[in-house]
Amino acid sequence: MKFGEYLKNRRTEIGWTQPDAAAKAGIEQSYLSKLETGKSFPSEDVYQRLVEAFSLDTEAMVAALYPAELDRLREIEAVRKHLLEREHNTRSTTRRWLYAGLAALVAGGALVGLAQIERGGAATHYTYQSYGVVRPGESDDIFDDNPARADEQTISIPDMRGPAYTETVPEGRRMWHLVGANAVLVPAKFAWALIPGFALIIGGLGCFFISRRRP
Repeated sequence: MKFGEYLKNRRTEIGWTQPDAAAKAGIEQSYLSKLETGKSFPSEDVYQRLVEAFSLDTEAMVAALYPAELDRLREIEAVRKHLLEREHNTRSTTRRWLYAGLAALVAGGALVGLAQIERGGAATHYTYQSYGVVRPGESDDIFDDNPARADEQTISIPDMRGPAYTETVPEGRRMWHLVGANAVLVPAKFAWALIPGFALIIGGLGCFFISRRRP
């Protein structure tokens, strides 16, 4: 909105004619006409008269006028004060959006990086079989001679330990023999971090966009 239009609307709202308003403000009617048509802008002294006569709210007026109009009124102290305050608030808000965007990008990048540490995929697992525990003093063929002593167990492990290996257990020792190998799908350990990571990155970019769009 233009200043003259704002002033005329205020006069009409009060219910004054142009001569009445000029008399209340202590200025010539012709000068008030120039103000309302945008042919002139008030000085500091005239603006103070208009504020008193029209009960103008400078803050509300600054919020309503076009930027080009405000530039013409910047020399008026009350207007300049509100403009500087608004510019300061705008810069502060912009900085907050930028900091929030930066924090979101850093956190999102960290989560996406975390998800890449152990990405999972196919891995080979080796199957070993044991017939039972060989107690101290018994031969390795104990289960051939005494099948009732057998306690078969089968395990699948990710590391290859050779065709056979021996494991010490409280009752004695257990002999493990390789009987096969198969590929298994290992899930990514930190796959859950991808979704919040990308969400934070998108949110961070959104914060930067908002900070650039603010007036």
